Amino acid sequence: MTESIYVKPREGGRVRMPERNYNVMPAEGAVVPRVDYYERLLIGGDIAIADPPAAEIATQPETKPAGKTAQMKE
Repeated sequence: MTESIYVKPREGGRVRMPERNYNVMPAEGAVVPRVDYYERLLIGGDIAIADPPAAEIATQPETKPAGKTAQMKE
């Protein structure tokens, strides 16, 4: 199994990702396999290993309506 790393392209750089149909890597980076292609880009300075962005957890407290709730009459 191939190890994966999180990398970002250099400022203003465009890096193609062969494993994703040669799409351009987003500026915020991507998880890629640690293979020779990306190792060469690391050595050349075209990409840099970076910390992945923290997962945003949408934890909002439950809100309860204030006061009494109106009941519907039949």
